[in-house]
Amino acid sequence: MGKQRRPISRCWGIGLGRTGTTTLCEAFRILGYTNVVHNPPFEALATMDAGADNGVVIFYKYLDYKFPGSKFILTVRDMDSWLDSVKYISEKAPILSLDEDIPIMRRMMIYETVVFQREMFIAAAERHHQDIKRYFSTRPDDLLEMNIIAGEGWDKLCPFLGVPFPSVPFPHLHRRSAGS
Repeated sequence: MGKQRRPISRCWGIGLGRTGTTTLCEAFRILGYTNVVHNPPFEALATMDAGADNGVVIFYKYLDYKFPGSKFILTVRDMDSWLDSVKYISEKAPILSLDEDIPIMRRMMIYETVVFQREMFIAAAERHHQDIKRYFSTRPDDLLEMNIIAGEGWDKLCPFLGVPFPSVPFPHLHRRSAGS
């Protein structure tokens, strides 16, 4: 499958869910990261090489402190396309019980709501992006912004990580349509 030796630094995808985070995790695996988890529980973070999605998003500052030299990737997506996608997934996987503590906690920490509310999600995305840009403002070499949905791939990721280009095409997982 074209796997390489694991890059030296740990790598964390800190884009919100539905911005290519599953694809980014697969790209990490292709690049040689061995312990990659998509949307990990907190307990898994200490032993991971790489990961992405909301289980990483809410702890990115912790990961930066715990693993000096880590690289961070902010996956982004056109706002309207992202809103359509998060609405779709929120309706497909709603929180059905007050006993779903982890999904409730994650959604409240990020979006301040557990159900899709367009304005709340817009505000959350803007707040998240502003906070990341502020946090990394003095360390631009540690943060890469990439739009996987728009076609960015190895051409941006490999130079940022300082690794050779793999011999396989950049993955594209969970692609439904332009708006999902």
